Amino acid sequence: MRLAKIVASTAVAGAALLSLAAPASATNPPYDGCPAWALCLYQDADGAGSKAIITPPAAGGHSQIVKLYSVSFLNGINANNQTSSWLNNSQCSVEFWDDPDSDAPWQIDYAPSWNWGRTGTWNNPGPMSYANDHLSGVRFYCP
Repeated sequence: MRLAKIVASTAVAGAALLSLAAPASATNPPYDGCPAWALCLYQDADGAGSKAIITPPAAGGHSQIVKLYSVSFLNGINANNQTSSWLNNSQCSVEFWDDPDSDAPWQIDYAPSWNWGRTGTWNNPGPMSYANDHLSGVRFYCP
């Protein structure tokens, strides 16, 4: 009988400790983890979800085009036509393009140079919602 009481009280104490523990967070803060001198593309709106990190050319590198057919988010999903938001941590300007290989590519967004930390999101309601999951390439111009 005494052993049963000890086991029962230990179980209750253990359950109480578990209920006091804070739940683990499965998400990162918005636009989390984008290094300096990088363009980060995020799978979800407002810098959420997995990210892809693209390193632009060095300053004075002028123009470079990166097609997203060969870029993947950290979770392994290809970034082409899967991007919903971005963060530019470089001094470069960035043009965001839909279907850059077609006869009629479409520029869907732009980040001016010398705007470290500038963000954009596309799948929230608003004037840029049409661009969600359309990004296929970026072009950098680095002064």
